[in-house]
Amino acid sequence: GYSAFAPAIDIFLKEHLFADIFERDVLTYAQRELVTISVISAIGDAEPMLQSHLGISLKVGWKPEQLTEFVSVVSSTINKEKSSAVKTVLNEVLKNNPK
Repeated sequence: GYSAFAPAIDIFLKEHLFADIFERDVLTYAQRELVTISVISAIGDAEPMLQSHLGISLKVGWKPEQLTEFVSVVSSTINKEKSSAVKTVLNEVLKNNPK
């Protein structure tokens, strides 16, 4: 995965993004999930993490339509391969979590 390729990213994610930023009360849990999905999508090759956080997003209040729109926005900023992977994972999550 990405941590073997770029250990600095793993350290950054754990120490800065998840610990430092999320410790503050600036973002709601729902907003934090969107940040997390964005980062995982941009990194790529982390589909299990992405699947987990998309599922959590549904539990913290995001609607399937909102996640679909959000993934479209994120997909416009990443390469085609990563974009396709994110959309595939989202479709799987929505299929397994019907509302």
